[in-house]
Amino acid sequence: MDLSIQLLNARISKQQLNELDNDFKQLSPAQQTLQLNHLYDSAQRLSVKYDFMQNIATRILSSNTAPTPFINQLTNIDALSFFTPALKVNKGFLVQDTQGNNVLHNVFKHADATKLPFNYVRSLMLFESNDELAKALAQPNSHGLTPVACYIAYANKPSTPVKHEFSALLALMEIEQKQNPNAKQQLANVIKGQKVNETTILLSAAYLQRSTAQVAHLIKAL
Repeated sequence: MDLSIQLLNARISKQQLNELDNDFKQLSPAQQTLQLNHLYDSAQRLSVKYDFMQNIATRILSSNTAPTPFINQLTNIDALSFFTPALKVNKGFLVQDTQGNNVLHNVFKHADATKLPFNYVRSLMLFESNDELAKALAQPNSHGLTPVACYIAYANKPSTPVKHEFSALLALMEIEQKQNPNAKQQLANVIKGQKVNETTILLSAAYLQRSTAQVAHLIKAL
């Protein structure tokens, strides 16, 4: 077990929570990521500890920028849900990894087709006003792609999302494009010449505001 995890466990067991912030600041980004992941893993293993571990994560990230490796490794909706209170403070949704991806880029790109994140993210925007979350939705990565564009371009999409997730995804497209209307063009550049399925063509058409026939023609154009 890494020393950073031993230290974290010791602080928690001795109720020395005021020392967590200073400890975190002394760690490398890799060790900081280990600590945050340990909190999440502990909460997943024992549900009665979920709120306690979530509060510790929020306490740490309220005064520290989320480390780059942590942003890169946060790739599923369960982890996003756990860390949402922590990411809502200190502009955590806008922190980017070395590829310019924020947490939404990484969660959307690796989205599980059976457990999509769009309705959850849309609900956060509806019921918990958070300007940084909306900005993160329109934030391009180093390839010029927004989180929604990353989902369309790279995620495994064996079929069209279920109705409530599809509706939420369309709403997220609208929120993005009101802020960054020119970002969608980069998706057209990425999918051009690629081998894609019908779901990708359909979602690309909705995102690019073109017909499916136009998108199919665009993809075939080399």
